[in-house]
Amino acid sequence: MQVSDMSTVSSYLDGYFEPVTTVFTPELAEKIVSLQPDPKVVARVTELAGKSDDGTLTDEERNELEKLVDAGDFISLFKAKARRYLAEHGR
Repeated sequence: MQVSDMSTVSSYLDGYFEPVTTVFTPELAEKIVSLQPDPKVVARVTELAGKSDDGTLTDEERNELEKLVDAGDFISLFKAKARRYLAEHGR
C-alpha cells in the first residue's frame, strides 16, 4: 500500500468511526488512552519487521505483519480520538 492510499484509508476510518466518539465518557477515553500493547504482540512485530529488513520474510509472515500493523493503526486512531475527546473536555 502506498502512502497516499494509507492516508485515504486513515481518513475513511476516521470519518467512519467518528460516531463512536459520541459515547465516550472521560473514564472510557482515559481507559482507551492508557491501553498498552501485549508484549508478545510487540515481540512478534519486532521479529517480523527484522525478517522483513533481512529479506527473509515469507508470504505468510508478510500477511501476518500487515494485519498486525493494520490493527495497530486502528488502535492508534481510537487512541487519537480519545485524546482529542479528553482535550476538548478539559482533561
